[in-house]
Amino acid sequence: MAAEKYLACAIICAAAAIGSPARAQDAVAEFYRGKQISIYAASSAGGGYDTYARLLGRHIGRYIPGNPTPVVQNMPGAAGKTATAFIANVAPRDGTAMTGTYAQAITDPLVTDRAKSPYDPEKMLYLGSMEGEPYLCFVRSDAPVKTMQDLLEKELIVGGSAPGASMVASPALLNNVIGTKFRLVMGYKGSREVTLAAIRGEIQGWCGMGWSASQAVIRQELERGELRILFQENGEENELTRRLKIPRATELARSKEDLQVMNLFYSQQRFGRPYITTPGVPADRLAALRDAFANVLSDKQLLSEAERLNIRVTLMRGEELQNIVSNIYKTPPELVERAKKALDISGVVK
Repeated sequence: MAAEKYLACAIICAAAAIGSPARAQDAVAEFYRGKQISIYAASSAGGGYDTYARLLGRHIGRYIPGNPTPVVQNMPGAAGKTATAFIANVAPRDGTAMTGTYAQAITDPLVTDRAKSPYDPEKMLYLGSMEGEPYLCFVRSDAPVKTMQDLLEKELIVGGSAPGASMVASPALLNNVIGTKFRLVMGYKGSREVTLAAIRGEIQGWCGMGWSASQAVIRQELERGELRILFQENGEENELTRRLKIPRATELARSKEDLQVMNLFYSQQRFGRPYITTPGVPADRLAALRDAFANVLSDKQLLSEAERLNIRVTLMRGEELQNIVSNIYKTPPELVERAKKALDISGVVK
């Protein structure tokens, strides 16, 4: 009799264990059904982060249990820090808000003053990244600088938005570490405004933009030869550097220590377009959002639209991104101090 009771209990417990994921899925679907998901793009309208956020917003609702309605809103400012701080401190902590922010917004507290940061990147919850690729430096074809080596002798006027943005940090890093002669004009609202300024001739170029993002905004100017790639900022060889024979900034590193600092900064390029949600989201909803993010990035409709927009989509799952951020924040203090000095913009701002 005891054996029969034990067997019955085991069957019931097994059935409950099997049924629990389904019940969890049902609970998530019930929560999201009829709700709105706010997706905050950390750039101005028309910029690269805006383009990716709106692409995501048009498709991800089909993959979240309960099929909530995604609504994309722009929240530019402080190189992604405005939107990131909003998600960290203001947005509902229930899984109904996320932002596609700058990679620099995630890594900047490490190399500035973490104690004064309005958010802690290690406490944020990461859904994944839509794309990661090396940054490039672009230049007008009529600029006096023709090669990467020319930058060691000749000045190049480039544009950027706010401290912490890749378009600001990149020339500062290169000036401070390898001795380039960038002069930076700051205050542009976002990447779209910087590229338009270069097209108009207000500035001579810019750094800190990936290939796919550039294709979305300056493809015609590149094809006509009005703008061109000066060099890649990352040290890794890839299909693009081989095909176009693009030099790499790390070739100019003068010491092992210089290379370490450059590689620390360039590590954020692995997750160029991270998506985060608020701390405190229940585990079942976080898992559902991460799964939805991963699944939508293989959706045929989304990929077809991305191709029409001339942008690249490459998935990094949220769990992997969470681990990468955690490891970055374990960087030895002495290397962090060298990086802080390397990102000082005082000598590069025009």
